[in-house]
Amino acid sequence: MTTKRTRTLTALSIAIAGAVSAGTATAAASPTTPESNDPAKVVVIGLDGTMLDHIKTANTPNLHRLMAEGTTGSSSILGHPTISGPSWSTMLTGVWNTKHGVQDNSFNGARFDQYPTAFTQIERADPALRTEAISTWGGIATIAGSGSPTADVVTTTPDAGSEGATDTATATAVANEIAGNGPDFVFTQLDQVDGAGHATGTLGPAYNLAIEAVDLEVGRIVAAVDERQRNTGERWTVLVTADHGHRPLGGHGGQTPAEASTFVIVRGGGYRAGGIDNGYTMADIAPTVLEILGVPRPANLDGTALAKDAPVPPPVAGGSTGAALPSWVPTGS
Repeated sequence: MTTKRTRTLTALSIAIAGAVSAGTATAAASPTTPESNDPAKVVVIGLDGTMLDHIKTANTPNLHRLMAEGTTGSSSILGHPTISGPSWSTMLTGVWNTKHGVQDNSFNGARFDQYPTAFTQIERADPALRTEAISTWGGIATIAGSGSPTADVVTTTPDAGSEGATDTATATAVANEIAGNGPDFVFTQLDQVDGAGHATGTLGPAYNLAIEAVDLEVGRIVAAVDERQRNTGERWTVLVTADHGHRPLGGHGGQTPAEASTFVIVRGGGYRAGGIDNGYTMADIAPTVLEILGVPRPANLDGTALAKDAPVPPPVAGGSTGAALPSWVPTGS
């Protein structure tokens, strides 16, 4: 089995043109409200190995802002492999591993011909739509580069010397693409939290420090989204999610609640500010993307578009934004 820690970097790379402000998204002005006939766009930000409980307790103003402005759901993937390859495949196809066939990071047995990714579905429906995959881990390029047609841009960021530096290069490329080209669908994955989980576990200080570092990268991407939305009137939806959790002492791949922990945050597109819907699953990501872009959804998907009618709980006295979010809630696959 090829491990998650072994990177297979693609020869493709994206030029990082121009500097993107390193300020957090919390410092940016709120996006304007676009008109309903303006073009819809969507960005999915995957935070590898990141647990919602730790986001809530860490210094993560950008992720807290997204939770306050959008709807959040925590869930479990017990019964599904708690490994990156199967989980990212489920997010991008809308079906569980029993259908898409990916059981580990080797991608042996993948059935992307029968269950094509959202990239392929979008390109088949409207080749004029621009689709991009820009990631730190090379496995995303394997998924996005499958099928026919593939995504318009499939890029794995070259190793920049550390996972943190490589994540920064990935986020810079994504922010520059959003600012300059306004892709209709862009999927990105950042890896340093998973690295910290493997190295020290979730009990080690490095894990929360990595979450705080990746929060800055999320902020830069969201700032680019908000700026472009203000300038163009485009209707952007931002989704943030994770492929799996980690054991307290490090590692994943088993069937413990911590390893099976995952979440979805969705902002924009009519999703309720401060809402909580623990029925959200990772299989709902691809159907949601297709619905946002007006692409017909295949009937054989396991997931459905994320619901927009989530209840908004009352605020907790003395709690910060997101403090009312429940801890891990098992919903299963």
